[in-house]
Amino acid sequence: MHPSRAGLTDLAARAAAGRFEPLGGAHAYSREAAKGFRRSGVLLLFTPTASPGSGADSNSGQGLDLFLVQRSPLLRHHPGQIALPGGRLEPGEDAVAAAVREAHEETGISPDQVEVLGPIPPVLVPLSEFVVTPVLAWSETAHAGDEVEPGEVLHTLRVPVAELLDPAARATVRMGGFDSHGFRRPTGWVWGFTGNLLDHVFDQLGWALPWDRGTVYRMGWDEARGAGLLPDAGEA
Repeated sequence: MHPSRAGLTDLAARAAAGRFEPLGGAHAYSREAAKGFRRSGVLLLFTPTASPGSGADSNSGQGLDLFLVQRSPLLRHHPGQIALPGGRLEPGEDAVAAAVREAHEETGISPDQVEVLGPIPPVLVPLSEFVVTPVLAWSETAHAGDEVEPGEVLHTLRVPVAELLDPAARATVRMGGFDSHGFRRPTGWVWGFTGNLLDHVFDQLGWALPWDRGTVYRMGWDEARGAGLLPDAGEA
């Protein structure tokens, strides 16, 4: 067994037993605040790294990749952002089923490649009025497909967890009056809800490395909306 898989399995078990520390701040779950919000699920799908030379000798996240997507700049909600695959529940679905289905649609990863480890407590995204249930999952063989949801996803990103945890790639992303945890990637920042969630999950797993939270990246509105990701992103 991959050494970091045990940590993921344990985290899912802690969540099932009610021993997972909830995410606080702007995304803290409240039954009252969630009234009228739509329900959705996102998939945290981990797989052994595709990067040569990445060791996996301890439960530290080393030797693992995580699947993310870069959303189209043409979308109404969170355009251009790097996010976890996922989306709203369809009739008759629970959050786990929705997360796996949406991940298939957005990344091309077949559900039969995904082993669900379990959900963690729900969180809120007040800006778009969603209650989001993150779902931990594992795959030994996951690979992104060639066909993804048209008009929603620009790229499927398979990201080494070690690169996300690198303190040199971390900063507090400031957008207007909102601060969030940030992870720098070649095509932009993982920030906002996804940045805060990943920061919290990595901390709960014991994988997080110290980084300078006083380092601030000031993000402008155009960058936040993914301007420049498509040649004609501003012409629609």
